[in-house]
Amino acid sequence: MAKLTGNLQIKLCPGKEGEQPYFEVVFVPYAGRLNTKPAKVNNLDDLVALLTELKLSEDEAQKWAGRSRSQGVVIIPSFERTDSLLKEMGLLV
Repeated sequence: MAKLTGNLQIKLCPGKEGEQPYFEVVFVPYAGRLNTKPAKVNNLDDLVALLTELKLSEDEAQKWAGRSRSQGVVIIPSFERTDSLLKEMGLLV
């Protein structure tokens, strides 16, 4: 159970024709090559739920979700979690 440190990037994607906009959450490690993959979240409430499952407090999750909705792209710096948690949440292969 190794701890990984990096950035967590949240991006608001407009969606293709006929699709609803969605949020894309990606873990970007500081060092090393990891097989990361984005997690798609359909709405703001699901984004807050995902962030709280990633061990952010409810207030922090609400803050980052609100910023991503208004700014389009946000980066949560110095995000350190175990590899097993990131795999469980679908951010690592």
